[in-house]
Amino acid sequence: MESAIVLFIIKLVIAGGVMFFLYTDARARDHTWFMWTFAPILAIFTPDFAGSVLALTFIFVLYMFTRPKGELVKCPHCGKKIHDVLAFCPRCRQSVKRECLRCHDTVDWYAERCPHCGSMNLTKF
Repeated sequence: MESAIVLFIIKLVIAGGVMFFLYTDARARDHTWFMWTFAPILAIFTPDFAGSVLALTFIFVLYMFTRPKGELVKCPHCGKKIHDVLAFCPRCRQSVKRECLRCHDTVDWYAERCPHCGSMNLTKF
């Protein structure tokens, strides 16, 4: 009985670590964080320890293959990490891109010149 409780606690700790990683990474990429955060809970209730570890590994690998690819950069407003293709921070909802007033394309927040048309006429900070 005591070993079953210890194994359940170990499964909880491992699942908690996976849940924390999936939550932070999915929120930064503006991905479906709710589903990915709570998917590991199902793995906790498998009858044996090896099945739980296998289910958690499958969930983690599946997430890594389906998540939006790209780099994470810091939001200029709140400092949280966000996906580099996003125009708005999913945390603070502030704009993280500027607009070129000539070609109307998005430009990185700290850029001084539009990489598409070369114009220096960008929206203000």
